Amino acid sequence: MIQWVWEAAQKAGVDKVVVATDDDRIATAVSAFGGQVVLTDPALSSGTDRVAATMVALDKLGERFDTVLNIQGDEPAMRSETIVAVVELMAQTPELPMATAACPFYHRDDIFSPNNVKVVVDSTNRALYFSRSPIPYLRSSSCFDMDFRAWMTDEQLSLFRCHLGIYAYRPDVLRRFTSLPPHPLEEAEKLEQLRALAAGITIGVAPTLHPSMGVDTPEDVARVKVMLENSR
Repeated sequence: MIQWVWEAAQKAGVDKVVVATDDDRIATAVSAFGGQVVLTDPALSSGTDRVAATMVALDKLGERFDTVLNIQGDEPAMRSETIVAVVELMAQTPELPMATAACPFYHRDDIFSPNNVKVVVDSTNRALYFSRSPIPYLRSSSCFDMDFRAWMTDEQLSLFRCHLGIYAYRPDVLRRFTSLPPHPLEEAEKLEQLRALAAGITIGVAPTLHPSMGVDTPEDVARVKVMLENSR
């Protein structure tokens, strides 16, 4: 799974791909396929903290970057086209401190899964809010039912965007982000990116047509394999 993510990043043409992990088993697997590994402190609480620690480690070796990507290792279906879209957004918008990606929802039922994070953006594709709940809420004059999948139109379906597990940061913003305490909204939704929004950090959202998914259960592996086969 880690190798699939690594290969997608390599294919996207980023300058350097490093796997940050606190697990010797992952480090061994990455070294076996020729990848570079940075071992981080097991006490770090999140993947973002591991990315920041890796940036510091590389900085001490004289390696510096204008943008740092966090591509989550449990997203083997992440397409290289999506990675490119996020990188290009940061390159084309030098004032943008942070970026991520989102794709359409292709199936109504997926909107109602808390494992699929929803994002609402403004007219310039800047994130307004992320949630595990279906947002925006659809209200009609004839229905005020929380379970609105039965009467949702295709036009209404297009209002929903699925957030994907990829982030880009300016180095100074990554340092600031990891120095901030967790925000109550972040703790309520279990979504780190809400800490950034609450602190006033703008998050650009690169649109992509390619869905991805995290692997949280053994059953998810089969679904990911189907997505990978369909992308070839």
